[in-house]
Formats: sequence, structure tokens, C-alpha cells
Amino acid sequence: MPSLTDEQRRELIAQLEDDGYFILPELLPEALCKAALAAIDRVTTAQRGDHTRRSVKVANCVVHDPALLDLALYEPALQLAYDVFGPMFHLCQSNFVSRPNDGTGKSDFVSASPWHADGPRPGLFPKIDGAMGLHYLKFGYFLTDLTHGNGGSLQVVRGSHKRPELDGKRGTGFQIEDYARDLVKLDCPAGTVVAFHQAQWHAAPPNESPIERKNAYISYCPTWMRPLDREFPREGELEGLSAEARWLLGEWRPAQRWWLPQPEDVQRMARFRRTADTPVGAVRNYD
Repeated sequence: MPSLTDEQRRELIAQLEDDGYFILPELLPEALCKAALAAIDRVTTAQRGDHTRRSVKVANCVVHDPALLDLALYEPALQLAYDVFGPMFHLCQSNFVSRPNDGTGKSDFVSASPWHADGPRPGLFPKIDGAMGLHYLKFGYFLTDLTHGNGGSLQVVRGSHKRPELDGKRGTGFQIEDYARDLVKLDCPAGTVVAFHQAQWHAAPPNESPIERKNAYISYCPTWMRPLDREFPREGELEGLSAEARWLLGEWRPAQRWWLPQPEDVQRMARFRRTADTPVGAVRNYD
């Protein structure tokens, strides 16, 4: 697994604060990319049945295949989640989309996604000076080539995480052309990993190419926030998983420790801290 240096981490977090998004400096390892694609293909084929050109979106995808859980354990993503949330973070949401050129043109968040900021209902999240805080950090794993330019690439508006969602405009009042100067279209090669603030305005138009667009989204949030698309696991469902995987999936612990961790809780994700940091728990008292 690749690992980010402290300097890379500082630069990426600075870009997140300024622009609302960043791109990891290295592509996803080829073996991990292939394994995730095989998992997506297996689940997608089962869900499509006879509708072979139907776009498919699967929530809580990490429970469907170990390769998709491996994406949630990708070290650079966990390093950066640690940077923004500290040691007490877990999995917020996971999903994948397999999107061919299905000819529907629908903006239903399956065949295509209209302009929006994530939530649910981001307008109801607390704001400071009109801007929404970082409640969860989302990583997009783009597993097929999008450099051909018409595959429905992720698009973002640079710096929009600092503004109200779509500037409060509804219906025809919102025109993306008004933000052309800050519009970024991520026509990226396979294996690219893009991360963005949940309040960042983003969209993905329909795939108009012959290449099926396949990607997964994995997001992280503080442990005091409830996950967005899954229940906490029942006893026995985490058997055989690593300590870090069990932590991210929400293994059982007393309620107060989701807010006020014990030293052993703080240590669970401690290896993802920056190398120059004081060892976790050496100075700060978490009791």
C-alpha cells in the first residue's frame, strides 16, 4: 500500500480547505483496482438480470465483497481522515455505481447526478459564518478510464464548500454556467482517487461513451456521528476482520466511548497519524 508523507498530507489538507477537493498523488494499486472492479462486476451482473445496460448503484457496498472493504482501508485515505478528524473516526458511507451509456439521460443519482452538495439535507447542518463545517470526508475511487472526456466524469465547483448549497438557488435559478471560472471536470485515468468536502457542489452527467463508468465512494466521519447508509454490525458479523476494519465498521463498545474514548480507543487508528506528531495519548488526556 502506498503511504503519504507528512508534507504531502499538509499540502492536500490545505487544498481541501481552499478548494474543497484534492486528488491523491498516486493511482490506486493495480491489484486493488482490479479486485474492486471484479467485485463491482459480480454484484452488478446479479442485480441487472436481463437488463444488461441498466445503471446500477449499490449502497453499503463494503459488505458485498472483501475487495470493496479493502477500499475503505486504503491507507492514504485513512491518513487524511485522521488529519481532519483525529483518531476518533469511522466509516460514514460507501457505495458504488456502474454506469453504462444507458440512454436514459436521467439525473436520478444512478444514471447521472445533478448539481448538489451531500447531506442528507446539507442545508440543515450547522453553519459558521454561513459556511458548512466538514462533517464527513468523501473519497471517490474511479476504476475505469475517463480521459476520453464524455464518460460522465465527476465535476466540482472549486471553493463551493464555503458557500450555501447552490447559493440557495432552486430550479432554473441555478445555472452552472455562472460558475464556469471555478468549474473543474475530472476526466481522469483509471485508478484516480479524488477526495472532497461533503459540502462541495458536485455533479456527474450521463455517460455518453461506449466505456462503462465504474467507481466507488467511501466516506468517513467522527465516531459521534451516525453512519449514513448502514446499521452497526451484529455480534459475529466482524469475525476474521482486522482490528482497524472492525473499528471502522463500528464494533460494539459502551455508548459514552463513541464520544469520550479510552486510551485503547485512541490507539486503534494511531498508526495513521503523521510521523512528526507526538504519540497519541502522550500529552492529551482523553478520559
